[in-house]
Amino acid sequence: MEGEMQKSRLLLANLCACTHLLRVVRLALREHRLPSSAQPGFCIALLGLLCPLFWIALLTGASKAELIFHGSHSGLVFCIGIFLMLKGLSQHRS
Repeated sequence: MEGEMQKSRLLLANLCACTHLLRVVRLALREHRLPSSAQPGFCIALLGLLCPLFWIALLTGASKAELIFHGSHSGLVFCIGIFLMLKGLSQHRS
């Protein structure tokens, strides 16, 4: 009974897209390099994280509205970069 339950859990885990992405990210970390299909996404994510407009506004004491504006755009660029990186990693895997 317990063996069947374990098998059904493994089957459900194999159907989950997050499980596949986690395996691909683990493989990239194990190899200590990103495949060429994931490198543009990584660069875009870094651009969103290190956006000079946001950091200048934050460090110069800009208004709350301006910080929200720059932060939301930086966050959007970061999320797009992460999405593209994961997409590139999954293409490399298959």
